[in-house]
Amino acid sequence: MNDDVSENLVVFRIKGIDEPVLAGTPSQAEDAVEQAWASVRRQHKVRAAAVSAVYSEWQPSAADRKFMAKHFRKAECTYGFARPADGEWERAFAEARAAMAEKRAEEVLPVLWSTSSPRAALLDTLPHQPLVPGRLSVACAVVGRTPRGTIGMHHITRHQHEEMGAPDLFEVAYQSLARGLKFEVQRAGEDVLVSVVRENLMAASALALPDLYPQLSHQFGPGHNLLVGLPCPDEMYVAREDSGLAATIREQVSNSPYETTELVPSVLRLGPGGLELLAERG
Repeated sequence: MNDDVSENLVVFRIKGIDEPVLAGTPSQAEDAVEQAWASVRRQHKVRAAAVSAVYSEWQPSAADRKFMAKHFRKAECTYGFARPADGEWERAFAEARAAMAEKRAEEVLPVLWSTSSPRAALLDTLPHQPLVPGRLSVACAVVGRTPRGTIGMHHITRHQHEEMGAPDLFEVAYQSLARGLKFEVQRAGEDVLVSVVRENLMAASALALPDLYPQLSHQFGPGHNLLVGLPCPDEMYVAREDSGLAATIREQVSNSPYETTELVPSVLRLGPGGLELLAERG
């Protein structure tokens, strides 16, 4: 939504024009959509019959609905926020600003899915990529904190992905995940333990990042097989497979109290040859 809630953004899909056409009008105007269409028609020299869809951030008024029914008979017409009654606009603006702030706190992130998860059947409805064929995949979801402080997650379906029109959904998710991702290193003699952490959660999804092994090689050196422990979606621990810490990582996973959702707590081998699932919590 437009950051200025007093301005209503109206979006038209027009046959013959690849990109959506936008026009801004006063949110409280009774003829906001009609004003927007007049501006678009002057600029692009198009007819109403070419309009296939209309989106208005604020619900059109009764007058605008009559106008749209007359001129955009075959167009899909949608809106974002319900139109308030007269005298209620300030309240509606405040609610819209709060909704915008909450939306900005959400981000598209990769989500790990175990095929042994009790929710695995849902994966068939989601765009996903295999990490360990037949055992572990990655999909995408919109993730954010709810007003109660809990984590809300909305999985992105194939249909929603098509509607979003994102050029590369997974690239968007990986970039979001990488922001705030940290590698915390602990050394005990020759043994090295790397904890992958992220303030906004989902640190375990770093397993899907295409450059994860090169990044970890800075700590362990090139060419080593690494043991990766995922006790839950928000935690990742890494050590060399031949390290004395390997047993500790396996124990963390097997004793994890995490209640299985998409990811079953897992132990994996990450090396120059790729990724292998070694064990899952029973």
